[in-house]
Amino acid sequence: MLKATWNLRAVLSVHILRLAVGILIVRLVYPLFFDASSFVIEMTDRMLVIALVLWTVRHTKGDLTKLGFSLNNWGRNVLKGLAGGAALLFISLYSERLYTTTLLVSPTQHPIVAQVQAAMSWQQLIMPLFLAGVAAPVTEEILYRMFTFLPLKDKWGLWGGAVASAAIFALFHFNAYWLVEMIIVGIGFALLYFWTGSLLTSITAHSFINTSKIVMMVLGVPLV
Repeated sequence: MLKATWNLRAVLSVHILRLAVGILIVRLVYPLFFDASSFVIEMTDRMLVIALVLWTVRHTKGDLTKLGFSLNNWGRNVLKGLAGGAALLFISLYSERLYTTTLLVSPTQHPIVAQVQAAMSWQQLIMPLFLAGVAAPVTEEILYRMFTFLPLKDKWGLWGGAVASAAIFALFHFNAYWLVEMIIVGIGFALLYFWTGSLLTSITAHSFINTSKIVMMVLGVPLV
């Protein structure tokens, strides 16, 4: 059974430390030695998240295998993640189109979207594909689903934890346009993780959505 060994205070501390230490490194430390690229900044944040979460889990004597951080039944879990990702991709695209047509607003461009649109070859797509299809799904599912969702679930139940963790997931992307869409998709990720007991399932679903959207942009398929 998925159960946190850490409390909500630890969750809050990790989220605050992520922002504070990240700003310190990027704005004060890196400029002393070099001009950090967007890729370096992004990867610094990802590695910082993983380090803080894994340290906290280990400090509270959590078992990563019991928390779903395992390759057990990986084939079945990947297939479930792909199926869940396909369903959530449809929901994501539909909600985004409904949002734009109902409120008559235009999407705010994400930095990775800008990189994809500026790419002149498949080689130039390697970096955004890696960030969106690998780095983001792995670190965000570790942080928002395993680390943030579980103690919220233990306190407020499955749906309370899913909604609250999805709201935090959406808010930390600092983009009002994607707020509702990301909450809906975040709930889906949390439910996939809970129902399968595997973080690999939600990582696969997350990766499928992000990668599919990049491929759609490259092929000229409108997202909204």
